Amino acid sequence: MKRFFFLILALCVFGISQNNFAQASCDSEINLAEVKIEIKRDGSSTGCIGCTAEYSASIDGNGIVNYEGYSGIRLKGKHTFSISVEQVKDLINDFKKINFFALEDKYIDKKLPNGMTQFVDHAVKITTTLTVGNKTKSVFNFYGAPKELDQLQEKIHGIIIKLQQND
Repeated sequence: MKRFFFLILALCVFGISQNNFAQASCDSEINLAEVKIEIKRDGSSTGCIGCTAEYSASIDGNGIVNYEGYSGIRLKGKHTFSISVEQVKDLINDFKKINFFALEDKYIDKKLPNGMTQFVDHAVKITTTLTVGNKTKSVFNFYGAPKELDQLQEKIHGIIIKLQQND
């Protein structure tokens, strides 16, 4: 049974299967105690100190959010918040949809259709990490990431900002 659980977990989180049975099993059998989502935003390369939100946060499978705000954000210092387990499951499904574990480890430039590479020297550095059991993947995003990763990072950022407004 334990092997079956890990097989279903792998299928769900790593995006290997798209059939309805596996999808239904994701919601009911994922061990949230083994899930951790982390994000770190660093605006030091933007050229505008304090103009962009700089913080780190982790969200565990039970919805506990450990946050530390550095600069450019309303709430500085260490704080603990909580989100619903449903929000955690929603984020896990978003990671699955973008096949997070298959993404490149870092995005620092954009490959253009004409074969050229585009660079920038002033963007927010965002590192997003997902841990499920003993499997961990971190993705560094400076510039050129797939839009789905950008959207997921913005969704997590939106959750963090909303938590601060409720504090």
